[in-house]
Amino acid sequence: MAVKVAQPWFMHVFALAVAFMAPPTGRRLINTRLVQPALLEGQVQGFDSSNLADGISLLQVGYKVSSGTVGPPTDNSLLGAKTAKVSQQKGEHANVQPTDVAVLQHKKGPFRKGKGGKKHASVYVTDKPAAINVRPNLGGGPEIINFSIYVKNFFGMTLRSNEFTVDVVVTLRWTDPRVSKMVPAGTTNVTISQAEAKENIWMPDIVVANRAIGGQEQISAAVEVYKDGTVVKIERLLLQLKQHFDVSAFPFDYQRPKIMLNSATLMKEDLVLQVMADKASTGAKPGLFGDREFWFLSHNTTVFEEVDGSLRKSRGKFQMTLERDWTRYLQTTILPEIFLILISFTVFWMPRAAPFAMPRVATNLISFLTLMTLSINTTRMLPSDRAGMAWIELFADSMQMQNSLILFLNVFVDWVYFTLDLKELGEKMTHQLAVLFPLMGSVVVLICFTGRSGENLDRMQTLIRLWMFGVQSTWIWHSLRCVREAQQEKEEAKS
Repeated sequence: MAVKVAQPWFMHVFALAVAFMAPPTGRRLINTRLVQPALLEGQVQGFDSSNLADGISLLQVGYKVSSGTVGPPTDNSLLGAKTAKVSQQKGEHANVQPTDVAVLQHKKGPFRKGKGGKKHASVYVTDKPAAINVRPNLGGGPEIINFSIYVKNFFGMTLRSNEFTVDVVVTLRWTDPRVSKMVPAGTTNVTISQAEAKENIWMPDIVVANRAIGGQEQISAAVEVYKDGTVVKIERLLLQLKQHFDVSAFPFDYQRPKIMLNSATLMKEDLVLQVMADKASTGAKPGLFGDREFWFLSHNTTVFEEVDGSLRKSRGKFQMTLERDWTRYLQTTILPEIFLILISFTVFWMPRAAPFAMPRVATNLISFLTLMTLSINTTRMLPSDRAGMAWIELFADSMQMQNSLILFLNVFVDWVYFTLDLKELGEKMTHQLAVLFPLMGSVVVLICFTGRSGENLDRMQTLIRLWMFGVQSTWIWHSLRCVREAQQEKEEAKS
């Protein structure tokens, strides 16, 4: 017996209708049930619906309308808001101030009846945006922000990545007459947190312009508000900053790490930075660099304007002048390279006998490889995007060049001594090189140390190479003449 199965097509239609209707219905339910009741507790009657058009047009332009009676908010969700009684009665003048105004509608309609059967709207007026988002001198001159930077700790430089890390105290000071109402009666100033200050007063958005990505951490912050309208913000920051370093004179270099400040929003027409006159709040902590790689020489705070296309900023710069303690690199790099060259010189003091041929070559090659290792380790400390060479690279290049000449001339003397069988001439040439190379190397070191300023290193490198190759070329030319004469004498003796 066959059973007829009904197709539930109507169920599909119902499911599609629910899918289309549920989201709008849910949003409307949430808006009416959750949002509006929370705001109706602070409503105030008194808005005359007879002049509704004038009232709504006035509220839309963002003006505060009050007729004298302003009470505190009754809902904690409306932090800092003031409720104003709005009335358009005959003969009553309203005070108008810039602010944000919200007109709330009731669930059962846009208006509700108040006393006397008149319909009224709930009007909420807040003066927070006028105090927070509008700078004090809007419409007048630019805001004057005095600043100072005090270096509390210095954690060194990473030349390879063009970064340095400091612990600083940044002080900002400006004037805003509107903040005097925050100071309690009987006191001249009050200290509040940065979070509370952002909620109640205008704050200049001064930022560190040359900070690395994720390179700023706030340790502490406080805002001092004075009765005369002066506001002082004191902030302690741990900063990781980016800057290109000039390492052409490394390790005899002077570094000038700098901290740049500017407004994140306002251009130079609206905000101008000025150096704070208080000398105690700027500079570096005494004795900070006593156990550091650098010696502290001086500091300087300046202000300048910078225009980059359409970006026009007033910037403040705090700069320190530091001198590197080069004695550390004298012990770890410079003296070891000089000692390696002296070791290479010893190949000319070894006997020219056949058993000493391999020790001479090995001594020279080991010295060369060690020089290469020191040079690579030094180069890894320097920025990879720099132009030209550093002084330490010029010095290492000169040592390596001398080592290469020693290896070549040692082989040349062995050729004369063993291959041409001119043992007497070979011994003479060995003694000459044992004296010539130390003299030539001493001149090279002196030339290098005269260029510690890092200027014209390319010319100095050319001068050193001309000196070394000139001396050695002259000696080789003289030695070849001696070889030719010795061969002639040897042939004449055989004949």
